[in-house]
This record gives sequence, C-alpha cells and structure tokens, in this order.
Amino acid sequence: MKRSLVALASLVALLPGCGKDDPGLTTGATTGEETTTTGDPSDAEFGPEQSYPLRLNEQQPPPLQLQMSREEVADLFGEQASQITLLSLDPSPLLANTLDALRNACGTDWQLDSPDPNHNCSLTELGQSFGYGGVIPWQLSAEYALVRLLTMTPANVDVTGTTSEHLADLVDALASVGEIDPFGQVLADALGLENTQPMVSQEALLSALMQNLVTTHPEVGADGKLEVTLADALADMAPLAERYGPTDDHPGIIAGEVSGEVFGPGFKMIVSAGSNLRIVDGVDGSGGKGYATVVDDRVGPSYDDELEFDFNDPDRFRLEGLAEDLAVDLRVQLLEHPEFVASCVGDPACQSNLPESPLDDASVWTIDPWLLERTVTTAAKLDYDQRVYWAIYVNGLAQVHIGQEGAPPGWVHYEIENGLGDPPGDQYLWEMVLEVAQVALHHTPWNDFDEGDASVAFTVRDVPVGLSGEEATEAVRPFLQEQAGLLSDLLLGNYREENDAVDVVYRRAEDGVAYLYFTAAEDLVPGVEYPYGTPGLFSDPDLTQKISSLQIDGVRDETHEKLALGPGETVVYFADDGGQTYRLRAVMPAGGDSEIEVFVAARVD
Repeated sequence: MKRSLVALASLVALLPGCGKDDPGLTTGATTGEETTTTGDPSDAEFGPEQSYPLRLNEQQPPPLQLQMSREEVADLFGEQASQITLLSLDPSPLLANTLDALRNACGTDWQLDSPDPNHNCSLTELGQSFGYGGVIPWQLSAEYALVRLLTMTPANVDVTGTTSEHLADLVDALASVGEIDPFGQVLADALGLENTQPMVSQEALLSALMQNLVTTHPEVGADGKLEVTLADALADMAPLAERYGPTDDHPGIIAGEVSGEVFGPGFKMIVSAGSNLRIVDGVDGSGGKGYATVVDDRVGPSYDDELEFDFNDPDRFRLEGLAEDLAVDLRVQLLEHPEFVASCVGDPACQSNLPESPLDDASVWTIDPWLLERTVTTAAKLDYDQRVYWAIYVNGLAQVHIGQEGAPPGWVHYEIENGLGDPPGDQYLWEMVLEVAQVALHHTPWNDFDEGDASVAFTVRDVPVGLSGEEATEAVRPFLQEQAGLLSDLLLGNYREENDAVDVVYRRAEDGVAYLYFTAAEDLVPGVEYPYGTPGLFSDPDLTQKISSLQIDGVRDETHEKLALGPGETVVYFADDGGQTYRLRAVMPAGGDSEIEVFVAARVD
C-alpha cells in the first residue's frame, strides 16, 4: 500500500492543468489557419475526422521528497529490500575483535613472562559461556583448549608430548646450571619473538581466517567482503546467519546466529529525488485523446532515469538514527580434522611440501582449508616463511639453523653433538607449530580430548564491526547510487500500467523542437509484446514512404520514430496496434507550439 501511495503522489505532482475531460472534441472540424500539406492524398478514402487539442506540458514537476521511519522503509520496500545492497562489509575488523575476545576470554595473565598463563575463564562473560553455557566446568571445555592454543607464547609453551619435548628438557637442564637460556628464550630467539608474544600472531591468524574460512564460502567473492542488504539491516542482521552460515561442506562464517541493531529507534531515511517523468498528450487512433507518462531525462549520465537521485549529496540523502558504534552478537564455529595431522619431517623431500604442491595426501595442505589445523599452519607460515636465523650454544655443542646452507627460509635444522636431546627432524617452522598446537589443543592441564572432539562453537557478544553510524552512511552512498534504477522502480511501481494506449504523443525534445513521437516498446508495460507491425509516420496512406526517423541530430532518443512539426498543417499516416491505418493532420498556429490541434480519420476503403 505504501508503495502505491508514493507512486500515486509522484504522478499526481506531474499532472498538467488539463485532464481527460479536456474540451475541444469535434467531428469533421476544419481550421482557418494557413496550412502546409505534406503527403499525397491519393485515392484512399477516410471516414470523418475527430479533432483533439494536444498541449506541451512544460511544467517542471517538484522533487520527490521522502522521510521514512524504519517501519515505513520496511513497508515501502517489502521483499525487494533483499535486493538493495547497503554495505560491502570487510569482515576483518569483526574477526579481529572476535579473536581478541576469545584470546582474552580467560584473563590476560598469559601476556606475562611466566610459564603459567594463569587462565581463569570465569573472569569474562565469554569464558563463563564455555562448556555448553556452563553445563560443564570451563576447565573441561574444548573452548578453553582453544584459548590455551591462542595464548601460547614462548614463555608459557608446553611441548610435552611433542617431538620437541626431549630437546626442551635438555635445554632447561643446561639452563639450570647456567650454560644456556631456558627453552622458552631459545625458542623466542629462533622465532624472532619476545617471550610474551603469541607464537601465532593476531595478524597472521586474521589473514588465515580470511583466506581459509571467509573467501572459501560460496556466498563470498574473492575480495572477502560480506554484502549487507537493506533487509539484513531491517532485521537486525539476522538474515546474515543463513546467507553466510553452513552450506555444503563449509561450516559457515557464522554458525547459527547473528544480531546487531543497525537502525536505532529514531532512525529516518531522508531522500530527495528529482523527477524525470512527464505526462504528455497523445492520440489513440481508435480511442481518441489520451495521456502517457514518459521519461525525459536530460541530466545524465545514463539519460534514462525515472528519478534523479544523488546519494552523494548530503542535502539529498542522509540516514539519521543509525547505531553510533555498530556491534553484533556473533556465533562462531571452528572445526578440527577428525585425525591427527602429522607434520612433514625429512630433508629434502619436505622442503617441497607447500600449499601449492602438497607432498602427499597426508599433508596438512590437503585437508579442508577452513579446518583448525590448516588455519593455524597457514597463519604460522605467514609469520615465519621469511625467517632466517643461525645460533650456536654451549661452545658449539648445539646449533640452530633456520634457512641456512641453501635451505629455504623457515626450514629449521638442529645440530647437537651425539644427538643429545633427540632433537626434532628437519622441517619448516610452521610444521613444528602445527604439531605443538595440536598437542596443546588436545591435552590441557585438566582434560584430554580425542581427535575430532576439540571442535568449538561459541557466541561472542557486542563485537565491534569496525564501522560507526556516520561511516556506515558514507559507505552506503555508492551502493545506493548504483541501484538508483531499482529504487526508482520500487518507488514508482508500474506507472506505465496507467498509460492510455496512445499511438502518437506530442512532446518537446532537448533540441527545443516539438515532435510527434510514435509509441516505442519502452513505453509499454515491461514484458508486453510490441504490437505494431508498421511503426512510424508516413507521407502516404499505403505506408510506403516513412518520413519519421529514429535518429535526429541534436536529439538523444534513438528508440522512437519522430517527426518535427512546424507552423501550419502537417499531414501524416500511421497504423495503430491493430493494423488500422489513420490520417492525422496536425495544425500548429503561427504564434507558438505550446498547443496544436490534430484531426484524425480512419481509412475506410
């Protein structure tokens, strides 16, 4: 109903000072004006003439002014709201804030230079939700196991159960007698980190999630942006959960729920659009005088816009009452591989084990990209794939080589006298991180998880989207401008359905000349087949000599047959949509072209 009212209001504003009750219809009328006759009357016979005045509507219609509340926007756009893109949202800030919330869900003591991260998940609302919303203690939850992985630093890393365990024991034993730094410091130096920095950085994890989780979703393009429609915003973002949720094998970027208020209680959408619609006088050969609404766009750049929007002009478009700091409640799911993913160890074969060329089917690079093991390894590779390092300890007893002696960056080799400490085999640093991360995930101080049982799902609340209300307003402008045609259709509805079935209309073109325009396909309701077999205006009643043209210098329109009129009488012939031939005499007074008289007669022979 709202759409119809707006369309009606916009059309009424365009109506000229006359209507279908226009006086002046006569039968067999003649004119006393000096006439100029075009065309050969031949032997064709025509019935009595009907006379109609045709006027030029030169009045500029007022702009369409809209000021809509949230409810009115929803009512106006209805189901079409899902076709209107408001934002192309970069999910990076959202994911970064989610990672921050998760990493600190059990406190921030993990940032201290201490072997004990002192985790306490009861300190935060998110941590209290662990273990199926607190059904089981957080210490026994898979979510806590993930937090433990994310907060792993050289200072608190625990390599028990990994191939680095014996090496760590040896280093710490030597450290106890002052021969070497503790294992955590040796590891930090090798990785190029401070003791308290995460072994997998926030930036690398974010990039890995964008690459492995976001861009692999079928609804996301290569740029990784999430499309937010007007329907999404009106429904407080809830539809995003379906569009970007689980699909096929993909676990989804959003797992089950998302919500966030975009439009506040005082929301208003304020739009002002110039109208390019004009109501013109015309003639239907079989029905008499009629009216049609046509598009007369002289602004550009497309020259076919019914409404002239400028969403980049703050005076013509603005959104009021948007949430100032956009935030959402978001449920996230991270799945692990059902089996332990072994690191590739061995020189030189594993040097070629890379994402673009996995060594074999057991490689981490062959599992689904969104799985936790692949994501962590991808992030670690981003952190360390340029790492080059060389260190000598205890008078040459032990050496650490990374990217040395012709090996690629990130490739680590230990040289230890007599194999003391049973050091790990040669491998990439990210393969080492893969092993340590998997063991840390499945073995916590309080619980052990079987492979495949450490997948997690959790809800993070009030996660900043990284966009303010003002920034959102600016972001929507180009998208709405691109969809101006769709908005016009929604606001105006099928206005052509109200047109009379006129064959010829009288209108002025941008060159200042008044023309007779023959009806073209674009004047009809979309989807209606064009009914004219012989379109155009002719100089003879047999319709063999066309005198109208599609292309005229100085006139942009190339879809209508047109004929310029001048003072005096012009005689043309045309066939209507039923194939009936008519003679039309157009008489323009010498004093001006604002009104002409046309005399129409049907051929009867």
